[in-house]
Amino acid sequence: MIGSRGLPLVYGGVERHVAEVGSRLAERGYDVTVFGRKPFSVEGYCLGMRVRVLPSIPTKNLETASNALAATMHVLFEPFDIVHYHGVGPSLFAWMSAARGIATVATIHAEDYRQSKWGAGARSLLRLGEKTAVCRSNAAIAVSRIMASRLEKEYGRPVAYIPNGAALREAPPFDEARALGLERGKYLFTVGRFIVERGFHTLLEAFKNVPTDFRMVIAGDARFEENYERRLKAMADARVVFPGYVAGRLLDELYAHCAFYVLPSTVEGLPISLLEAMSFSRPVLVSDIPENLEIAEGIAPTFRSGDAGDLSRALSGMLSADPGERERMGAAGRDRVARAYTWDHVTDEIEALYRRLADDGPRSN
Repeated sequence: MIGSRGLPLVYGGVERHVAEVGSRLAERGYDVTVFGRKPFSVEGYCLGMRVRVLPSIPTKNLETASNALAATMHVLFEPFDIVHYHGVGPSLFAWMSAARGIATVATIHAEDYRQSKWGAGARSLLRLGEKTAVCRSNAAIAVSRIMASRLEKEYGRPVAYIPNGAALREAPPFDEARALGLERGKYLFTVGRFIVERGFHTLLEAFKNVPTDFRMVIAGDARFEENYERRLKAMADARVVFPGYVAGRLLDELYAHCAFYVLPSTVEGLPISLLEAMSFSRPVLVSDIPENLEIAEGIAPTFRSGDAGDLSRALSGMLSADPGERERMGAAGRDRVARAYTWDHVTDEIEALYRRLADDGPRSN
């Protein structure tokens, strides 16, 4: 697995995907290696997987690409049966392992070049990484149906649809979250990296105009995006809590005991955070971008993406909704995850793809 920041720290969507799928493959008897980088990884074994820590250039434009190149140079001369790249940036190097005769898989998790943080040069390289993933790997995967359809039309090559997932778990007791000054069921929740496309500024602008004593919890951090983080904190009123990066038990508590989860993003792949909230039977409120609707259409209220006024309306509507109705929405969300988005199902699909490659041999490119 190449492209994740690594283990044991589950930092973002790609990292969660690699950890969940890789650990399940390891349980099924596969020898799984995850290439990661400092400070996110520790050399050794984690969740049944071998973790290899390689260097990277710690800048916004070069951290991921430099680490993926270092990992690729390793796999070219080691006896791996399959190499799996995650993300359009790391997939720039997928042609190298494919040319070496190693079965090469590339998963496109998001259209990263749509993020405003990238300059023209970086966006061009990310687009090239997407093209390489589809046209030069032995099998390409997209995590949403929308992306899979678009990629097949654009590049004229088959792209498998295998989504992200979530684990169905019961709500833990509300203990650690009390230290944040929260009450069970009396806060709204959202989580993600602090980048403009997550829409947290729109959420804060909207929340200012909602008269309520409910709190708003925005969890995440701002690696290489500190200016945006400062902007968010300057916009926030006293009802808003920024707990920073959270994981493990505290993250589960925040999901499981919120009044509802809000996803105000303008760009997504297939949002794991939304699936996580739904897996805990929490009602969700989402922006009306196609990637969010692919998961939650028909079971979640929506608002116009980037429209703070419409989001204020939607927040007020959710807060004034009958609690029983919110619980019904939450139950419908969990049922949808159980039917279509569990990590076990995702792993089944990826394992089947690996086996097809092993049986048929890498396709020519």
